[in-house]
Amino acid sequence: MPTVNEVAAELEGIGISEHDALVIADCVISRKSCSWVNTDPVDEKLLEDLNRLIEKNKYGIRVDVEPVPTRAKFIWEVKVLS
Repeated sequence: MPTVNEVAAELEGIGISEHDALVIADCVISRKSCSWVNTDPVDEKLLEDLNRLIEKNKYGIRVDVEPVPTRAKFIWEVKVLS
């Protein structure tokens, strides 16, 4: 089983910000869902790369990112799949 830092490093390697990578990695390792809001930019390519990495490593999570256009923020939600 990888560590939080190992998972986070892999996520950062595809362009996920350090904060987002650490939160996602913690969800993967702790098997707990969570959500947060931030202003780090997110685009479709980044989400595609993230989904490929999740599938490749069988992390057992789903990540949804919704923009809040009036606030220039993004709502991140990580759900642990059973």
